[in-house]
Amino acid sequence: MNKILKYIVIALVFSLSACDKKKHENHAEEAKKTYTCPMHPQIVRDKPGTCPICGMDLVLVTAGGDKTEVTLSESQIELSNIKVQPVIVQDIGNSILLNGRLKADENQTEVVSTRVPGRLDKLFIKETGVPIRSGQVIYEIYSEQLLTLQQEFLLAREQVNSDDGKKYQSYLQAAKKKLWLYGMTEAQINDLANSKVANSRIQFVAPASGVITEIMVSEGQYATEGTAIYRLEKLNQLWVEAELYPNEASLIKLHDPVAIYVNGFENQPVESKVIFLSPEYRQGSQIFILRAGLSNPNYQFVPGMQAEIVFEHSKKKALTLPADAVIREQNGGHVYKKTGKGKFKAQMVTTGLENFNKVEIKEGIEVGDSIVVTGAYLLYSEIVLKKGANPMAGHHHREMKMVSQTETPSKQQSTVDVKPMAVDPKFSKQLGLVVATYLKVKDALVSSDAGRTSSLVKNIATALKNVDMTLLQGDSHMKWMEQLKIMERAVKLIESAKDIEIQRASFSQLTDALYTSIKSFGVEGLHAYYQFCPMAFDRKGAHWISQEKQISNPYFGEQMLRCGETKETLK
Repeated sequence: MNKILKYIVIALVFSLSACDKKKHENHAEEAKKTYTCPMHPQIVRDKPGTCPICGMDLVLVTAGGDKTEVTLSESQIELSNIKVQPVIVQDIGNSILLNGRLKADENQTEVVSTRVPGRLDKLFIKETGVPIRSGQVIYEIYSEQLLTLQQEFLLAREQVNSDDGKKYQSYLQAAKKKLWLYGMTEAQINDLANSKVANSRIQFVAPASGVITEIMVSEGQYATEGTAIYRLEKLNQLWVEAELYPNEASLIKLHDPVAIYVNGFENQPVESKVIFLSPEYRQGSQIFILRAGLSNPNYQFVPGMQAEIVFEHSKKKALTLPADAVIREQNGGHVYKKTGKGKFKAQMVTTGLENFNKVEIKEGIEVGDSIVVTGAYLLYSEIVLKKGANPMAGHHHREMKMVSQTETPSKQQSTVDVKPMAVDPKFSKQLGLVVATYLKVKDALVSSDAGRTSSLVKNIATALKNVDMTLLQGDSHMKWMEQLKIMERAVKLIESAKDIEIQRASFSQLTDALYTSIKSFGVEGLHAYYQFCPMAFDRKGAHWISQEKQISNPYFGEQMLRCGETKETLK
């Protein structure tokens, strides 16, 4: 009996232990659950409740997991155009960007001129910009001199055909050569020999292919020998000319490699070399001229187009990634590392030297790590908008002060302490055009109109391209380039995104960079307001710039139109 009782007690102990263990597992599982709003995925809570924006019940999203990691299917990876590449050591140097303009290659310019004096009875091409091919008839001339030469040829030919014609053979060859030298083709000379009739009007053909860029005569005009008629430009090879200052000229030499970005074809950079450096200053200035060759086999580029020439100097070996692989935000920079099949994890990195294409990685990743180089911003949006988390919240980045997830919005820094820089008033005026286009995009976001936002943001891209960065020198130039990169990336994502929430996340980055630029360089005649919404992005807060003091929230639109406050008046 005692033995049976002993077994019963042991069984009860194991049963209670198992129940207690199961209870703890259930509590752990419950603790991992998070809830979000179906209409506003940026709202994430650790327990059931209602959405503070629309009042809908929160729904269960996921049972825990690393909020800095995202898992995608193969189809999602393909649709998002996410590409990875291993980190490698390669050359990286400081970049200098020069504004340039395409120009016809003067080495390939040809002028079509008259071979004989006479009257220009007909011009077959009467407008510039028309392409012509070698051998194409381009003008007709009446020339008494050429008529006389034809008659000499016919007479010499009759003498050769006579009984004693051998001694006239040299005269015939001389007469034929004169006709050829004066511009008649072999076919025209043969027709003359067959018809035995001199033609008073002779049609002349183009000596080369090209595009007519200038017409120097008119029909009916009398021309002397050598009078210029057409100017032809060959556009399969162009020049790109740019201006550079003496301190920049010392960093580049003849035959150095450069990258050329033609406006409208920025995604198709052309590798080239410096073919000319001016030996003297441009008259009345302290500017040198740099020239590079540009191959144009498909004739997609035309003279007059604007372009940018980028070259590197002071190169060194370092771990590098494409510039677009690094996500910049208030907590510093981070990349997305591939940790498994379809799995990507945010990884904090410390960056160093950066140019227009590459960025040096000092800390955070190692050689051989697989890093996302295309589509990183989409992964960032996936985590921020669907998991409601900042991928780098709580991380520390050297001397940068961080804002933790638990910090209240009121403690976040509302304005940025930026040192003003003295710049050319022309630059400030051009920056004002960027602000004007930005304000229209803000209004589209207030209306929650994703299509209009995507359309209007193209105007910001155009305004940024029209800012003449050569007006800045030294530290101010580097400061602008830093902010320009952030703004250009944000603009591209806003334009390509269909989701209004992704557009809003990128708009926040655009705002931060534009605000820093305004504070650094100033904007002529600006009177605007720097405003802040503490509820944006799961109560982390976000800023925007408005021309009206009354709050119109671009991050929530009509849902919370008046949520926010003015932090600073920008003048």
